[in-house]
Amino acid sequence: MTSQDTLFSDLRAIRTEDDLADFLRQLTRHFNFMRFILITIPAVADEKLVARIELSDLPDEMLEAYDKLGLLKNSLIFETLRRSTAPISWSTETSNGKRPSEEGKAASQLFAGYNINRSAFFPVHGIGGARAALGFLGNREDLTHAELGDLGMFAVQAYDIYSNLKDINKAPECLLTPRELEALHWAANGKTSGEIASILSLSDHTVNTYMNNAMRKLDCVNRVQLVAKALRMHLIC
Repeated sequence: MTSQDTLFSDLRAIRTEDDLADFLRQLTRHFNFMRFILITIPAVADEKLVARIELSDLPDEMLEAYDKLGLLKNSLIFETLRRSTAPISWSTETSNGKRPSEEGKAASQLFAGYNINRSAFFPVHGIGGARAALGFLGNREDLTHAELGDLGMFAVQAYDIYSNLKDINKAPECLLTPRELEALHWAANGKTSGEIASILSLSDHTVNTYMNNAMRKLDCVNRVQLVAKALRMHLIC
């Protein structure tokens, strides 16, 4: 089994969301769970869990079945997460036992079909105050207090990394103004500064200023590199 020292080392080596997903799968196995899910905590009025998922390796068909059965509405786990910052470790029998009779049976059958009898969820907070939870699901005995503390420590650090990765990925788009993106879009379509100026009803000087600003913000040396990088980052299409 992977040691905690190795987990800490792997945690520090994360550079992308793919790295993070690989780490979370490793963490899941280390604590004898089977699947993980990172979600923005659903609001009371939310009807679909899928819309709140940030990162997960739960089977798509399971998530679709969960939403089709309307199981989010009466979820004791998510109700608790909305009003508490404490970690949750429950058996599916306990969490589904609070549902209306037929709904509880359907929920129990769904989780049993994927060999899940227990889940642990850890409330986490993003840099901007976003409330989320990192959950682990599988077939194992209840977590010990030591395991709950250790897994919670990793969950907090993993979400902190996820928040930073999201900020890094969004930074270039946020840095470019709407006009800079507009000029960049037309440059990607082969338009010259004069043609872009005509399309946007601007002066050539203003268009060149927008393009130079974009090159500086995206750390590019010319327009060819700028357009290629913007396309690669999906800032324009």
